[in-house]
Amino acid sequence: MKLRLLAVLFLSVWSLNALSKNTTPPNVEFKSFSAEALSKGSALKFDDLKGKVVLMDFWASWCEPCKEALPHYNKLYKKYKDQGLVVIGINEDDDLKERDDFLKAHPVEFSMFYDKSKQMAKDFKVQALPSLFVFDKKLKPVSLYRGFSEDKPQALEKQIQELLKDQP
Repeated sequence: MKLRLLAVLFLSVWSLNALSKNTTPPNVEFKSFSAEALSKGSALKFDDLKGKVVLMDFWASWCEPCKEALPHYNKLYKKYKDQGLVVIGINEDDDLKERDDFLKAHPVEFSMFYDKSKQMAKDFKVQALPSLFVFDKKLKPVSLYRGFSEDKPQALEKQIQELLKDQP
């Protein structure tokens, strides 16, 4: 338990400081989807994502910056979903009760998945939580945001607006 608390503290401080900046994403290819849906409404067909701007957020309920970021992503989703924004949450929790309790208390409208095998985190070379990948309409990664800061939602929204204007 002490080790877990120490790890949470370290990751929270680390992600709040150095990792909140928008960085170039690692060379990843978004060609498949191996996580399992957390609800029936979260069904996702990979082909349906083409021509959309996609945000993919890797998060866990023990991660304080993750919990702070999710409501912002939900607001962006509600605002831009009719214009072609798709938001996908990829949960990396080991404690499923903690995750479920969090989602019950803080529901989101976007699709939520569970990366049980942690394969998606490996495929996307996730190094810290939260990690938010931004994909253009051709499903090419254009940005990676690690951690969370107060200026992140505004910068992200501006980027979403620009990407939604681009032709597929």
